[in-house]
Amino acid sequence: GDGFVQAGEACDDGNKNQLDDCLNTCVKASCGDGFKAPAEACDDGNQDSFDACTSQCKVNVCGDGFVLAGIEACDDGNADDTDSCTAKCKLPTCGDGIVQKGEQCDDGNTSNADACLSTCVKASCGDGVVNTPDGASETCDDGNKSNNDACTNSCQIAQCGDGYLQAG
Repeated sequence: GDGFVQAGEACDDGNKNQLDDCLNTCVKASCGDGFKAPAEACDDGNQDSFDACTSQCKVNVCGDGFVLAGIEACDDGNADDTDSCTAKCKLPTCGDGIVQKGEQCDDGNTSNADACLSTCVKASCGDGVVNTPDGASETCDDGNKSNNDACTNSCQIAQCGDGYLQAG
């Protein structure tokens, strides 16, 4: 602490400031020593990269490749939304607005009245849901392929004159 580097000292800046490049013990500040040096964004004194401060003394943020426990569900270190972890560090799910492997569509809502069902399958006549996937109007959709019930295969209400024999 006298300001002169003596034998056994790595540094000696002559002050009692633990937040500069030389600690009071005359050791050069380094990542993981528990003291935030000028070149460090943080230093929590451990080598755990899964808490708020990584082992490289950087603040743990989404996209750095380290999962921040309790905050991030995943962190693969990239901005690709179509892999196993989204750019927002969330696990991909049907309804997140991102078409993932195994999904036909994903419009980010739970409405079944549009072109994409809440199951991330493209709406179509015969899916059991009355919707308008291609701008065509479905008046019914019973989810089966029978033309001899109340709803035809073209998702129209069966009526006299439609060419299909109805019971009764």
